[in-house]
Amino acid sequence: MTRLSVTVDAHPHFSVVTLIGDLDKSSAPLLEERLAEFMRRGHVCLVVDTTELGFCDSTGIWVLLTSLRRAYERKGWLRLVGVHGFLGRLLDLTRLREAFPIDSSIEESLREVSDGIVPVSR
Repeated sequence: MTRLSVTVDAHPHFSVVTLIGDLDKSSAPLLEERLAEFMRRGHVCLVVDTTELGFCDSTGIWVLLTSLRRAYERKGWLRLVGVHGFLGRLLDLTRLREAFPIDSSIEESLREVSDGIVPVSR
């Protein structure tokens, strides 16, 4: 398994969180901690780029789902970008694909955000 790298590029109205490597039982706590801390500081509108995510297990899905809920509770949102491979398969198997706004590229996601077309809290 490849170690997970989490980088954040903060913008005035949203932030892009880039995941590189594997999101699994051993790395999920790192992501959960980073996203929770970021939200505590008021950054509740997130684009999570999974383009370079090599692997994702159910623990990783749980962290993403928990972060989605936390963002909505804080009147924010969370969008996924570049869903493929293990993550895409898990989202399909668990029927959670519909829970997440998903864009094919960062550019598409940023267009959606800048056009004001963001998901309504559920």
